[in-house]
Amino acid sequence: MDARLSRRRTPSRTRRDSLPALVLLSLLAPIPALAQGAGRDSVTLAWTAPGDDGNVGTAASYEVRMSSSPITAGNWSGASLVSGPPSPRPAGTRQSHVVRGLTRGTTYYFAIRAADESNNVAGISNVVRWDWILDTAPPSAPKGGKGKKKGQGVVAVEWTPNAEPDLAGYTVYRSLNGATGPFTALNSPTTLSTAYDDSGVPEGAIEVHYQLTASDQSGNESARSSVFRVDVIDAVAASPWTLQAAYPNPSRIGGPVSFPVDFPVAAGAAAELHIVNAGGQIIRRIVLNGLGGGPQTVTWDGGNQAGAQASPGVYTAWLVSGDTRRSTKLVRVP
Repeated sequence: MDARLSRRRTPSRTRRDSLPALVLLSLLAPIPALAQGAGRDSVTLAWTAPGDDGNVGTAASYEVRMSSSPITAGNWSGASLVSGPPSPRPAGTRQSHVVRGLTRGTTYYFAIRAADESNNVAGISNVVRWDWILDTAPPSAPKGGKGKKKGQGVVAVEWTPNAEPDLAGYTVYRSLNGATGPFTALNSPTTLSTAYDDSGVPEGAIEVHYQLTASDQSGNESARSSVFRVDVIDAVAASPWTLQAAYPNPSRIGGPVSFPVDFPVAAGAAAELHIVNAGGQIIRRIVLNGLGGGPQTVTWDGGNQAGAQASPGVYTAWLVSGDTRRSTKLVRVP
């Protein structure tokens, strides 16, 4: 909903006053839900700050007007002046202003103009109509989600920006228990950045899964995006190691679980079987060194490192040898 504004120059003999046209990036539909504590007679206007030289710098002032009929260049001066708009901030900054004392049920029109320090005035922005109908339509689900390991315990997540003009921000959800979740929100939707560093990946996690949502300024949250996976420890695809499905699965607390594996070398294979809980924590390490090559069966007695029986729940078994990682899911029931 961007609107390009023409400028009106004041007479001047200096080149400094001959500035390019100001650009008002957007004047967003006013959102009453953002006027918290302002009462039922108020509405919030929001926009993106222009610069004093196109999209660069900071404008000097704003002039906001409202009317009960559509605002045009011809009737601009006859529209009511809205008092107390904020001082402009650097170009690209989100700004807002609460307009109070409105009559509920009356339709209002709002528009804004910006000026620079030499009193070059921009044209009228796009005109916003407010008829007291709340916005209940959520944004579209974000797309293009992907991530990569950035460092120890850190995953860099990024995605494609949404196009909604009243967007407030994005929420990143993470699962340590596979693509089916549960997923936990990692942040609140207070920024329009399309990148997020997840620095809370627990030690021992092998892979993590993410989903994304977008929220608008009315607090409407979108559906969740498609799930995408990030391998915290890269696997070697060509490795001849194999780890087959555990059995029995589900298995009962107190009973053993068997894992068919296939070792690529005869003796002295340096490997471990890690049992990882839903929180991404390794609760048991079973050292497999010295096993012969070929098909083998590794048994987990259901205990953790302290010898106590693991609680019911979903677990992941990881066969780990050097850079090789193979996994299988299992469930423990009472």
